Amino acid sequence: MEQFIISPSSGVPIYKQLFSQIERMVLNNYFSVGEQLPSVRQVATSLEVNPMTVSKAYGLLEERGYLTRLRGKGMVVAMRDDAVSQQEKLELLNTMIAQLFSQAQQMGIDEQEIITLVKASITESTLKTKESKE
Repeated sequence: MEQFIISPSSGVPIYKQLFSQIERMVLNNYFSVGEQLPSVRQVATSLEVNPMTVSKAYGLLEERGYLTRLRGKGMVVAMRDDAVSQQEKLELLNTMIAQLFSQAQQMGIDEQEIITLVKASITESTLKTKESKE
């Protein structure tokens, strides 16, 4: 599906890439509660991956409570507690921030430079958002 983007050469297993994207999409209400996800076959065909790869991602999402399987309908977004969802968003963001700091340190970029870059990015994003609303 066009909403999923995978990078086979990234070093991250494809099922994890798919899992992470769908997880973020559910947490950010891109997919709403009760919304049916594309079938395993549809996703596998459009991404040109093995259906078992998609099935593994969907299975993990079901285990974690993001999706639920409805007989005859496939996978749909599960009902979730808003407080839990907010906590999960923050945990996911903290993980992403930790990865950013780790990768930046590996490149020899110090904390102050990272903070400066993040602030500049926030400012740029805010300006773009304001411009798009006008």
